[in-house]
Amino acid sequence: MRVWIVPILLAIVVVSAGAFVAVAQQPSGQPEVFAGTKELVQGLKRAPGTWSEQSINVGTSNEELGAPDVTIDIQVMRPVFIPTEVRVKQGQVVKLRLHGKDNGLADDPALQGHLGLKEFSGHGFQILGPYDVWITGIRKDETKEVTFKASEAGEFAFECVVFCSPTHYLMQGKLIVEPQ
Repeated sequence: MRVWIVPILLAIVVVSAGAFVAVAQQPSGQPEVFAGTKELVQGLKRAPGTWSEQSINVGTSNEELGAPDVTIDIQVMRPVFIPTEVRVKQGQVVKLRLHGKDNGLADDPALQGHLGLKEFSGHGFQILGPYDVWITGIRKDETKEVTFKASEAGEFAFECVVFCSPTHYLMQGKLIVEPQ
């Protein structure tokens, strides 16, 4: 064994132990990342899907929420959501219709024929925070719908959750739930 390996291994152990102690001693009074409710908001919100199968909806049925008070159409394409800002009132039942305008990386001619590209392409949609909205499989000429009750007021980011292009990081927006 080379002489220089022992000091390096010892340094790794010391740094790891120090990091563990530092994390363990963080004050417990840290503010939470998402203020508000501890429970997820009810709604028909999860629709994971692949290229070859229909979406699977998981969550509370729409019958429990009632008819939507507002329906909002969102165009989904590289590198933006249109509109990038969605405003609703607290207490409204919201239906988002996400219309795919392209297939993400699958539309890139340089990537044609690559393994898994067709199955894992398109776009996704996630609202961060208590709403727990998460959808994948948004592709060209397809529409995915999500319904939820806007019970928590505030500003909540939404973003694409499928790496769809080199400009994927630009696919962001904001859900603004205005207080009653």
